[in-house]
Amino acid sequence: MPLVACTDGGEAGTWTPPFCTIVAADTSDFSYLSCPRCDLALPNGAASCFACGGGQPAPARVYRLLLSLATHDRVVPVVLFNRAARTLMGCPADELARFFAAHPGSARAAAEALRGEMCRVVLRAPAARNKRSAGAADERFRAVSVVPLRDGFRPVVDALRTMYPRCS
Repeated sequence: MPLVACTDGGEAGTWTPPFCTIVAADTSDFSYLSCPRCDLALPNGAASCFACGGGQPAPARVYRLLLSLATHDRVVPVVLFNRAARTLMGCPADELARFFAAHPGSARAAAEALRGEMCRVVLRAPAARNKRSAGAADERFRAVSVVPLRDGFRPVVDALRTMYPRCS
């Protein structure tokens, strides 16, 4: 898929459409464990990173949020990693995972809260091949940055806390 609106003077292979609308979000598998030292994805339940051999620091849960974004002329699959996803979600991935576990149905509500949100997104072209997997080329754009365009935008976790108040 060619990049028709590449940024001038910016990072090679990036694309910044004037605006995007979130059409769908997959919040069912939105995070993974990662080594804070080498950023390698780790299996769930891992206590340390096997690649860098460190026991400290402990693995951290980080975002890998899948979205479908509509631009002016197409719908594209996009992946948001930790920094970009945290802009929309409003909290660390481990906090959101605990919230989803404590409140059945909240993951679906989070996806609904994202639907229709307009934002400016800087996208990087799909990689020819993911460095850390033996699979085929990834067809998703990667969001380098996300800026919500709506006045009064509230992160998803704020909306969820309103819908699912704490029980005492």
